[in-house]
Amino acid sequence: MFYDEIIYLFLALILWGAWPRKVGPPALVTASIFLLKDLVWLLLVRQRLATALDALEFAVRQRALLRWALLFFFVDVAMLGLPSRLPHEVWAIFLYGQYLLLAWYMAGRYEKRQHLTGLSPGRYLLSQIRFFSPAVFPWVAASLGIELIQRCVPGLPDYFLWTLGLILLGIFFPYLAVKLWPTRSFPTSSLRTEIEAYLRRVGVRLGDIRLWLAFEGKLLTAGVLGVLPPFRYLLISPGLLATLNEEEILSVVAHEAGHVKHRHLWWLLFFLLAFLFLLYWVLESAWLLFISLFPYPKLFVSSDFHLRVWPEIILALILGGVVIFYFRYFIGYFLRNFERQADLFALESLGSARGIIAALEKIAAISGLQEAPSWHHYSLAERISFLHAASADPLLVQKHHVALSRRKRIFLLVVFVLLGLAALGDHNFLKERALRNMLRGVEARAEGQPEVLQALADYLLSQGLEKEAISVYEKVLTGDPRDPWALNNLAWLLLTAKKPSLRHPRRALELAREAVRLKPSAAILDTLAEAYYQNGDRNQACATARKALSRARREKSRHLNYYLKREKAFCRHASASL
Repeated sequence: MFYDEIIYLFLALILWGAWPRKVGPPALVTASIFLLKDLVWLLLVRQRLATALDALEFAVRQRALLRWALLFFFVDVAMLGLPSRLPHEVWAIFLYGQYLLLAWYMAGRYEKRQHLTGLSPGRYLLSQIRFFSPAVFPWVAASLGIELIQRCVPGLPDYFLWTLGLILLGIFFPYLAVKLWPTRSFPTSSLRTEIEAYLRRVGVRLGDIRLWLAFEGKLLTAGVLGVLPPFRYLLISPGLLATLNEEEILSVVAHEAGHVKHRHLWWLLFFLLAFLFLLYWVLESAWLLFISLFPYPKLFVSSDFHLRVWPEIILALILGGVVIFYFRYFIGYFLRNFERQADLFALESLGSARGIIAALEKIAAISGLQEAPSWHHYSLAERISFLHAASADPLLVQKHHVALSRRKRIFLLVVFVLLGLAALGDHNFLKERALRNMLRGVEARAEGQPEVLQALADYLLSQGLEKEAISVYEKVLTGDPRDPWALNNLAWLLLTAKKPSLRHPRRALELAREAVRLKPSAAILDTLAEAYYQNGDRNQACATARKALSRARREKSRHLNYYLKREKAFCRHASASL
C-alpha cells in the first residue's frame, strides 16, 4: 500500500499548520528560489534513482526520497514563508505533492523492478497518481467540508468533526478506492468459484471480488479493504494471477481473509481514532502543562513583547516526532504482526503453508525485493522463514496469537488510562496556568516600562486573572505613583474582585480619592462613588455619583445611561438610610 506516502503527507500538513507564520522574501525572490529548488530536486532524484544498481537498491532509494521531499518542503515553509501567503492547508498537499509528482516521473524513467518496467514515464506517473489519489482526495474533501461546517455551525470542536470524518472514511473509503483506482469485477471462472467457496467456508463476506488494474495490472499484489461487508472488497492484480498457480492464489486469498477474521481493519481504524483523541486531549494537555511549569517564561517573550517563535517550533517538532513514533514504530509493530497473523491464518485454514510460501518466494524472485526492509511488513525473507518455523512447530502459531492479543489489551488499557486522566484533569485550569506563566515572562520583559506594565495589567484583568492584575498594577504604581488610571483600575479591582479575599475597600477608597484628585473624569468619579458606598458612606456615594453623571454629560460620554442608573441607585440607597 502507500503507508509511507500517507505518513510523510501527514508530517507535511503538521509542518504547514504548526510552524510559526513568517513572512518570506519578496514574491519575485520567493518564486525564483522555488523554481531553483525544484531544479535541484529533479537533479537529486535523477542522481539517486539512475545510479541504483538493482531493484532492491532502487526501492530503498525511492522510499528514502520521501524524507528528502519533506526536507525540501521544509524550505518552503520555514525559509520561503509560503504558509503566510497561502494559509489554507490544501496548499500544503499541492506543494508537497509536486515533489512526489516529479519523483514519480523520474522513477518511471529508471525503474529497476522487473514487473514494473515497460511503462513510459507518463504512464508510470499517471499510475502513481491514481494509486495515491484515494488517500489524498478524502483528506482534501474532509478539510474543506469541516471548514464549511464550522462556518455554518460555529463552536463544533475539531476533534468531533475529524472523528466523524474518520468513521465515515473507514466505512466508505473502500467504495471510493475501487472507483478511483482502475478496477473491474473479477470475471466468472472456476477460480472465482473456488475463491468464493473458500470465503464461505471461513465465514468472510465481501461486497465483491475485483481485479486490481493499478500500474496497468503489473503490480504483484492483493489486498482487502473495508470494515463492513457491503463495502468490503477483495482486490487481486492481473500480474499476481499471471505469476501464481491456483493453489498459491487461494493461499493469498486466505492471507487476506485472515485480516478480516482477526479484525485487523477494525483495529487500524481504532488506531487512527485513538491517535486523534490522544493528539487533541493528551498532547495538548501535556503541552499546556509544560508551558505552565516552564521555569524561565521570560524566554518565551522577545524584547518587543511579542511571543518568540521557538516554542511553536518546538511544538511542531514534537508533533512530528509523535507522528513518526506512533505510526512508524507503534502502529508499525502491530501492522507487521497483523501481516504475520494473516500468513498464519492461511496455514491454519488451508492446513499447510506450502501455497503461501511458494507465492511469497515467486514474488520475491520476480521483484528482487526478498530482503527489502519494511516497517509495516516484515521482509519477504522473514515472512517465509517464520512460516517454515510455524509449520514445524504448531505451538509457535498459538504463541503469536496470544502475545499479539496481550499487546492489544495493553494498548487499550494505556489509551483509556491516558484519555481518562485527560478527561478528569481541569483543562481550563491548565490553560489559565499556562497563560499566567507566559504573562510572567511579559511582565519580566516589561520591568521599568510603566505603560507596558499597565497594558499587561489591563489584559490580565480582561482575562479574569485578578490576582496577577493586582500584582502588576502595584508594580505600575511603584514606578509612577501619580498615574490616575493605574490608581483607578487598581481601586476598581479591589472593590469588585470575584474572589472576596482579594477585595480591600478601605485601600480602594484611598486610591480612588488620589485618582480623582489627579484626574476627575466620569469613570474615575464612578469608582470613587463605589468606594464610598462599600465603605458605608452612602451620602458621599450619592454626591459623587451625581458628579460622575455631570462630568459624563460634559464629556458627551456614550455610556450616559450607565451613569444615570448608577446615580439613581446610589441616591436611592442614601435616601433609604435616612
